[in-house]
Amino acid sequence: MRLLVAAERLGPLGGMERALGVLLPALAARGAQVRVLARTIAAPPSGLDASVISWAEEHAPPDPAAANAVHDAIRAFAPDAALAANVMDAGVVAALRSVPRVVYQVHDHRPFCPNGDRRFPRTGANCTHALGGACVLHALTDGCAYGPRPRTLQLLRRREALRDAIAGADAVAAASRYVAALARRSGIDAARVNEIPMPLPDDAFASPVVETPAGIVAFAGRVVAQKGLLSLVRAIGRIDAARRPRLDVYGDGPELAEATACAGRLDVALTAFGSVDPAAVRDGFDRATVAAVPSLWAEPFGLAGIEAHARGRAVVAYDAGGIDAWLRDGRNGLAVTLGDEAALARALARLLDDDALRTRLATQGRADAERFRLGPAVDALWDLLSGG
Repeated sequence: MRLLVAAERLGPLGGMERALGVLLPALAARGAQVRVLARTIAAPPSGLDASVISWAEEHAPPDPAAANAVHDAIRAFAPDAALAANVMDAGVVAALRSVPRVVYQVHDHRPFCPNGDRRFPRTGANCTHALGGACVLHALTDGCAYGPRPRTLQLLRRREALRDAIAGADAVAAASRYVAALARRSGIDAARVNEIPMPLPDDAFASPVVETPAGIVAFAGRVVAQKGLLSLVRAIGRIDAARRPRLDVYGDGPELAEATACAGRLDVALTAFGSVDPAAVRDGFDRATVAAVPSLWAEPFGLAGIEAHARGRAVVAYDAGGIDAWLRDGRNGLAVTLGDEAALARALARLLDDDALRTRLATQGRADAERFRLGPAVDALWDLLSGG
């Protein structure tokens, strides 16, 4: 198979980028001849041919020059199949239709949401509506997109054009059941939508699991409002000072300074390790007692959760979006109502205090993580790309 991949970003940061970083070399090892085009490249997947085509970013109109460059790449490479990974330029997605078979991979909310995160700007509540007329209403009532301005309608039309381009793909791969349902509600033919969870490479799995003493909560991810680090700090601040855990943060972003300041006010010991590679994140989970995924948006999947499970750690999370793709309350972790910081504090304290419960949930989490091995994801994606 000659496979042309169009990816929004390549590099080590973000769930989408890390998933591509393991999927694409695995497809090549399976026998595909892979050529990658990307809007931005921080680091190309090992051993793959990758080049930049600066197509339009998510708020800009489609770039005809980029579409022409994609056509040129198709003529030069003559691919059998194309994979578009969260490409936000409708013209580029349409250009890929000249390839015999096209699969569009949805990793997050942006293809079906003018805001990009399905959160109402004024209230922070998560949107449950499909792309379309409701977006206009909520631009008026909640400040979605650009608020009550003409350019909101322009942006909505661009998202609808992208949706229509995605609908023309032969198949759509969604990161979770939640994202798959969103695609269907937004107008993608249900028969074309397939759930392929984000995978983990074999070295992500601990064997044996490293046991650690109680007292550390690990958070891994971008430090932005949607990921909820500030909410986690406030929750830990509710735990009695005598048994309050340390919080280790693996990631960086605009909310880190505020979260650090809040931790200081609440006497929460926060250690920020900054942006680190996946191996360092795994080491962090190995040092931690439990992991927290306090995302305040409807998390499309939550890769950090299965990374923690693969290291033999129980996870506490807000129950929203695609979290239920891997978290089962009372089975491999604890799920609490979205935004309920008192409940999050109680769940963390319960796991920190109850060694038997924590061990049971962590052991089951490690077993459940096996569902996210790289091999099955590669098989499923290969079948979609080949039409098998």
